[in-house]
Amino acid sequence: MKAKEIRALARENLKQIPKKVYMPMGLLMIVANIIPTVVDQATDSKSGAGANIIFFLLEIAAALLTANGYIFFDRWRNKSQKGGEEPNAWSGLTGQHLVRLLIYVVIQALIIGTVAVAIAAAVVGSVIPQVPLAVSIILLILLVVLLGWIQLRLTYVVYVIDDDVRTGQKRSVWAEIGTGWKLTKGRAWKLLCLNLSFFGWYILTAFTLGILGIWLIPYYNLAIAETYEQSKEDKY
Repeated sequence: MKAKEIRALARENLKQIPKKVYMPMGLLMIVANIIPTVVDQATDSKSGAGANIIFFLLEIAAALLTANGYIFFDRWRNKSQKGGEEPNAWSGLTGQHLVRLLIYVVIQALIIGTVAVAIAAAVVGSVIPQVPLAVSIILLILLVVLLGWIQLRLTYVVYVIDDDVRTGQKRSVWAEIGTGWKLTKGRAWKLLCLNLSFFGWYILTAFTLGILGIWLIPYYNLAIAETYEQSKEDKY
């Protein structure tokens, strides 16, 4: 399916969720991702072990709350299409979820962090006379593309973890990452196009100082959840 069709399905699913339900979750996901940045900027001049630990813990909390949002909207998508009970707002933060998600968040941070460090090294290299500027620029572009590709290939891991919890499957987090990775095989370009199709909404959200994100984040999450369901059925 094309990005336009996926977004249409997501809008239909969003209509099935009461505003009093999806808007608080959208707001929570916004706040969860803003607070670590604000704290980091506020403590930048007072950097120390304590500030770094606080920032690290806030980043972990933000990642868990974001994952909870992914799971929450995926379960709502499932309810809208197949019926059943309304999902709990904290359905993605059960004990079984937390252990797996924490392990995944650490693994993801290590992978993405390694590439990010390499990108920083390429940027530094561009100002070193001994390193040709063209070489640094090419390396930087390749690393940025690699980082984006890795993030796209990890898109479905949180959903795989939730599916395993719901069905009682006992698999390692590495196995769940592998499953998510396989589900995005040959679909990374489609996921990129879907993400880019929201670009105009991101601009409008910036103009509203993030307020529009209360609606946009649920809409976006339902669209990604729809691609996950269709990828499992090999229709996307």
